[in-house]
Amino acid sequence: MRTRTTRGSGRLRLPEQDRGKLGAFWAMMVVVFLAAMDSTVVATVLPAILAELGSSGLLAWVVTSYLLTTAVSIPLWGKVADLTSRRRLYLVAAAVFLLGSLSVASAPNMPVLLAARAVQGIGTGGLMALTPTIIGQMFASRIRGRFHGIQGAVLAGASIVGPLVGGFLEAALGWRWAFWINLPLVLPALLIAARFLPAPETRAEKRRIDLVGAALLAVGASAFLLALSEDTPFASASSRAVLLGTTAVTVLMYLFWQARHDDPVLPLRVLRSPVVAAAVGLSFISGAVMIAAVVYAPLYAQTVQEQSAASAGLLLLPLTGGVLVANLAGGNLITWLGRYRPFLIGGTAAMTTGFGVLATVGAATGLGVFTAALALVGIGIGLTMQPSVLALQNGVSAADLGSATAASTFFRQLGSTLSIGVLGALLTGWVGPQLSAITEGAGGVTAAARSQVAAAFGSLFLILTIVAVVAFVLALLLPEKPLAESTSAAEAVEETPEETPEEATAEVTAEEPAVERSRNVRC
Repeated sequence: MRTRTTRGSGRLRLPEQDRGKLGAFWAMMVVVFLAAMDSTVVATVLPAILAELGSSGLLAWVVTSYLLTTAVSIPLWGKVADLTSRRRLYLVAAAVFLLGSLSVASAPNMPVLLAARAVQGIGTGGLMALTPTIIGQMFASRIRGRFHGIQGAVLAGASIVGPLVGGFLEAALGWRWAFWINLPLVLPALLIAARFLPAPETRAEKRRIDLVGAALLAVGASAFLLALSEDTPFASASSRAVLLGTTAVTVLMYLFWQARHDDPVLPLRVLRSPVVAAAVGLSFISGAVMIAAVVYAPLYAQTVQEQSAASAGLLLLPLTGGVLVANLAGGNLITWLGRYRPFLIGGTAAMTTGFGVLATVGAATGLGVFTAALALVGIGIGLTMQPSVLALQNGVSAADLGSATAASTFFRQLGSTLSIGVLGALLTGWVGPQLSAITEGAGGVTAAARSQVAAAFGSLFLILTIVAVVAFVLALLLPEKPLAESTSAAEAVEETPEETPEEATAEVTAEEPAVERSRNVRC
């Protein structure tokens, strides 16, 4: 159905079907907000879980099991999205997430809770892979930046709200309500999504699911994530070596396998496109620097600048605020201007500048400089993370939309894990004893020890500056393809029969210029 406008009204009048798309979009935002929030909501309810269920040795797995199954399942969800109805698959993913949530809320002991968290993570992996894919299916890339920007802001907001919601519900109703709350919110959203999500697509040919490739990716990703995790039974040097060796072997096996498979679960052939390769690289880096800033900026404030934990936590507000504002403003401006490359260049430049300033600050640096640098980093991340997804989707065919979008999300998750693992190991190796003495409040912490910690953090932020420079170079090298004016421009070229002059005239009359349409969109 074509979109029609009323001239002079200043507003796009969407047909009922397209207004339903907006309803489906906001329903998906509710569900993805809850899924993202559940990765951080446990931060404030873990003590209550431990007090009721015990098994302190398994406590770290409450977080790890969720994040692990989320990351590992993303490529498979993305591939299946290219093989079957994305609407049905999304409803299945949301149902799995809801089932996992209810199972966590009713868990009688820790093993059951961990299994339920793993199920919840599998559903979340589907939501994280399918939500941006369906956005790419519903909206033309010419106006899609606005919707990707809103999704980015929702995900950033969920990371802030999660601990607050968990603490409030635990104090008022008990920790189980941090998961029961998903039921009354997800069910109405699912009903709206089931009503208004696009109808199942017709597939020209049957394509098989690459189960061998999916298994290799799952084993490799699981081994990699566990090897870099600090709070698991696999934290010893020998265990890490075995896990990293397993990762290397399975990656090599997957490279051999996917080169010989007609339809691999994560098709690396899409990376041959300079647009897709650069966009995936930007997603990887944005994930890496985002988690590094969230984790190490407050730690720096506490250990070097001697701020309280509460004050250090407040320093994340400029960072997350920058991400929120940049996502929303950047998405709308991309829709208005029809270009994404300038925003990627500006975002990576802001990231580089922010980390460069952080690399030079010390104990005597004013709070204003520190928060301004964090705000710059947040703005840079906000202008990089979602526009890179838009660039990627605009650079692949409809047949690979799900796989390519899932690859972007998957590599972003790997970037986050690699960043925490590598930077954490470096910091511990440089100033582990001094850092422990400061954070544990041990007496006799000398000025020299604090100075060593400050220098170590400076080196850490310098590494992140170099990583941001790599992102800036990728943004410069990324070619800009014109944003498609419809959700299926390629198919329209192939499938639309030759028009008569009368049909062509009618079509021109029915549509306003693309720029005017995009300016008049109202969410």
